[in-house]
Amino acid sequence: MRHTARLRAGVLAAILALAACGNQSSQSDYSTTAQAAIAADPVPCASTPHVANQPAGSDDWPVYHRAADRHGVDPEAPAVRGIDPRWAVRLDGSMFAQPLVVQGLVVEATMHDSVYALDAATGCLVWRTSLGTPFDVTRHRLACNNLTPELGVTATPAIDPLIGAIYVVAFLDPGRYEMDALDLATGAIRWRHPIELPGSDVLQQLSRPAVTLANGRAYASFGGRAGDCGLYHGFVVGVNTDGSSPDVLFQAASVPKAAIWAPGGPVVLPNGDLLVSTGNTDEVRTYDGGSNAVDRLTPALQRTDFFTPDDWKRLNQADLDIGGLGPTLVDGGRVFQAGKGGTGYLLDSNHLGGVGGQAFKRPIPGGCYAIGATAYRAPLVYLPCDHGLVAVRPRAASFDIAWRSGPRFRSGSPIVAGLVWDLDFEGGFLWGLDAGTGAVRQKVAIGVGEHFTSLSSSAGRLYVPAKRNLFAFSLR
Repeated sequence: MRHTARLRAGVLAAILALAACGNQSSQSDYSTTAQAAIAADPVPCASTPHVANQPAGSDDWPVYHRAADRHGVDPEAPAVRGIDPRWAVRLDGSMFAQPLVVQGLVVEATMHDSVYALDAATGCLVWRTSLGTPFDVTRHRLACNNLTPELGVTATPAIDPLIGAIYVVAFLDPGRYEMDALDLATGAIRWRHPIELPGSDVLQQLSRPAVTLANGRAYASFGGRAGDCGLYHGFVVGVNTDGSSPDVLFQAASVPKAAIWAPGGPVVLPNGDLLVSTGNTDEVRTYDGGSNAVDRLTPALQRTDFFTPDDWKRLNQADLDIGGLGPTLVDGGRVFQAGKGGTGYLLDSNHLGGVGGQAFKRPIPGGCYAIGATAYRAPLVYLPCDHGLVAVRPRAASFDIAWRSGPRFRSGSPIVAGLVWDLDFEGGFLWGLDAGTGAVRQKVAIGVGEHFTSLSSSAGRLYVPAKRNLFAFSLR
């Protein structure tokens, strides 16, 4: 899962520029029409919002990409004619986690091992909880790593609104992982649970995938660091949602590596089984049983089925694994999968096919180095590539390409909220594209963000992280 950072140095000015456009798709067609203030530290709220333990509502975004299927669709979003800046705050650390929204609270975690709850309408601070001291990269000097100067929360947490709990994976100095449960209303820590990763060097493990809630467990996933150094494995660990032992564990391969590192985390099937994708190992002779795979796991994390491309040797050798993109459940019981090699695969979710057993495959025309998380609103899968966004149309036994974005940019992980919204985390823009045609409808300058970052949508607003700045916009 080696991936060399190509983020430009520095942060673009945090001036928000809103651009009006019609059907143009050229980046040169835009002019600034509005501005908003630079982000500032959040101000405490004058009163505390009431939070009740109740099921997630239609406006809530409680987990990564809103639901366990990771489709990333806000069904309540309005038809978008424009976008207006609402508020902007500066947090204590950079953000890899997608903002979560429940009952009028925006919950965001930072690399400083902090979790914030902000009023969704105003951005005022409801509470902030420190989980401890983040791992100090400047002091420990990891041989493989592109994240500095501290390592805290890199995985998007998950919220269970029914019991008012937030589940967060923290990385703490001098190098240990734990699952923490926080109270949604107050931020108080309900319990802390150490996460053991047997047979690995924990300093070489990274928890990038989002926490998945299912089957009475909070599932955390792990891979390696940029550069693929040291002894690490691809793991999924299931922690009981009451913090009790024992955990359940899946190790992707018997040999090292085979990272589980796509930011969306495990996808939950209707029967509670999970789907995960894995990265490369160094094996090029006999298939190692776990690399470059889509795995189906039981709730207890026993593997019952898998798929791997028949050219797995080449993918291992060239570091072109499929593990940087999570599986996408599409209509008809199909699964769409792609990766860094530029090929798309259509799988049967009930029979993934083993080695080379896909239902259909083809190269993505024009290529696609795919990393991040897709969004899916039938009939299209929105696929993040290193040079823009591609809309894929899965069919019963094949797929084709519906459109490719005109602007070329390092795509983050898109969502659908009236438009298809995607972050250019290197160029520093938020793009709003027509879902059916790919035509550019909105463009906002927000500043560069972290790799594969995604935004969220709730109650007619977008919440967008860019390094330490968290922005809110109103859709109209």
